[in-house]
Amino acid sequence: MAMISGGVSAAEVSTYLGGDIGSSTLELNQQSETATSFGATIGHRFNDYLAIELKAQRLGHWALDGMNYRAGALKASVLGILPVSQHAHLFGRIGYGRNTLEAAAASSKSSLSRSQLLVGAGISYQFGPQWSARFELNHQGDQPISYSLGQARATVSQYSLGLNFSI
Repeated sequence: MAMISGGVSAAEVSTYLGGDIGSSTLELNQQSETATSFGATIGHRFNDYLAIELKAQRLGHWALDGMNYRAGALKASVLGILPVSQHAHLFGRIGYGRNTLEAAAASSKSSLSRSQLLVGAGISYQFGPQWSARFELNHQGDQPISYSLGQARATVSQYSLGLNFSI
């Protein structure tokens, strides 16, 4: 078996590409609405316990309070990984995300972007030498919104199912 510096086998170190689809929930003024989300990921796994990822996501479109909302995110995060079997792994995510939320009504449109902490957790399963699937829950953060009717706070949370390919 080939070994690399530090005693980690080559099979444990990989760069990967991934995609995911899921559901995002926007909570605003004690109302909530769900939408389909999707995203793309590039990551690098350093060993059995640590990886980094960059991710771009379209979080969804919603209609609440007579307005239409659209959200997206760019994220950079570190994953702490806990192997639970040869093929299954639990992971936790912490990172920094740039979230964008757009709101539009018949006569006005506004957009806000905010960088903030993101957290998440999930499970992955490697079902081939280069393929793995994952289920993940994420909290995208809270965003204050000012509009003609006053102030509000938007919260976006998401769950997704993804597929990764090691290159």
